[in-house]
Formats: sequence, C-alpha cells, structure tokens
Amino acid sequence: MQRARQTTIGGDGRLFERRRTRLRPVKLASLSRRFIDEGLLRDRSKGGARIRRASATALPARFLLLDEGECVFLPVAIVWEDGLELGVRFVGAEIRPTLAEIRRLTGRYYALPE
Repeated sequence: MQRARQTTIGGDGRLFERRRTRLRPVKLASLSRRFIDEGLLRDRSKGGARIRRASATALPARFLLLDEGECVFLPVAIVWEDGLELGVRFVGAEIRPTLAEIRRLTGRYYALPE
C-alpha cells in the first residue's frame, strides 16, 4: 500500500502557506484550560502557527492556544521548539471558551495559580 504524497510549500516541509500576523497576543493553556504561559502569535497558516513565548516554562506535547483576538481555543500539538520560539500544528476544531474561562485567562491576575 502506497501512502499519498503530500505537496509541500518551499523547502521547509510546510503543507500550508504561512501568513504573517500582527503579533497577536495568545495564552497557552492546558487541556483542562489552566494557564501555562503567554506569547505572541507571529505566523499562522491553515495547519499551524509560530509562537514567541514569554518564558521557558515546560509545555505538554498538546495544549490549547487561546487566540485573544478571536476569543477561541485552538487545540495544538508541538512540532518544533527553538528557545522561546515554538511551532505548533492545529489538531482539532476551534473551541468557544465560556465567559468565565476568558476572564480567568485574560483578566487581571490571570497568571496566578487558583
């Protein structure tokens, strides 16, 4: 059985064309929707994103990315890490957070443990 060959964009193995963003703020949250870290969304494509993290906090292989501009959780998996730069692949459908979750992750004192 032969596997279908995927066409890549450029020489870096990318499946989707990358689009630069305006450094949109994001929050990194566990799958249980608890704060892990914050960062800036640098590039985004249909299949993933590049994030500049605020700290070197250890990350799980999969987590939720809260796009503060669109107010949606994006389930992601880590593809690569280079210092504070992080490449992720989208691994599921967008999730609409509740108002309480948005307030907890973006409101005052969001980084303090509960």
